[in-house]
Amino acid sequence: MSEGSSDGNELYPSSYISVPKAMQLISKQFTGNPVELREFIKKVEAAYDVDEPVNCSLLFKFVCGKIGGEAKTKLLARTRVKNWEQAKAVLEENYSLRRTLDYYAHKAFNIKQRANETVSQRGAQMDTMCGDLQRAAREHMEDLAWASEKTEGGGDIIDLLIRACFIQGLYDERIKTMVKTKDSINSPMAQIVEVALEEEIAIGSKRFRRNPSEQGQIGNQKNKDVHWMKKSVRRSE
Repeated sequence: MSEGSSDGNELYPSSYISVPKAMQLISKQFTGNPVELREFIKKVEAAYDVDEPVNCSLLFKFVCGKIGGEAKTKLLARTRVKNWEQAKAVLEENYSLRRTLDYYAHKAFNIKQRANETVSQRGAQMDTMCGDLQRAAREHMEDLAWASEKTEGGGDIIDLLIRACFIQGLYDERIKTMVKTKDSINSPMAQIVEVALEEEIAIGSKRFRRNPSEQGQIGNQKNKDVHWMKKSVRRSE
């Protein structure tokens, strides 16, 4: 600890700053976005590090003023929140990045391709989901201070899970079977989507060849409809 002044009037180190100056470190309000929670906590704790300990209660009131939206509602619902540690526990309980990781994992495992959704659309959806899940997992691993080798391995596992989720979530069982047959552990996501697309096109082509007169029937029906409409118009004149 730094020494006080020679006259004995300075009770705290000269490195401490006032509450208003400490609050300048917290530039952005936290309103409930889980992605922003980690940065918000870092800035609040930095403000506590440079503020005089005697002003902790006052600083806490200012910090509460930097919490808004849904997060403010969550905080006010707890009557026993009297200091920053208690407030931080509430925020982490509701908005921790670990919850975000759980959310994206649950979404990846449970969302299936709809009957009217193409393989291309499904692939784009999974690609976005993979990015979200990788980001949340990476931030989670940073919180746990994982070594770089362990982090890289964790990322590879996430890729494998996303590819498995894409295949299992395919609507057409024939496409799913063909993709599984041609898939390998080293296949990138783009290659798996490409195989599924090829199978989707092949199945559509077989259906068309199986009903060669379908286009003609549709055309004949349209001609009949036009002829019927012309006759109806003549009768009404």
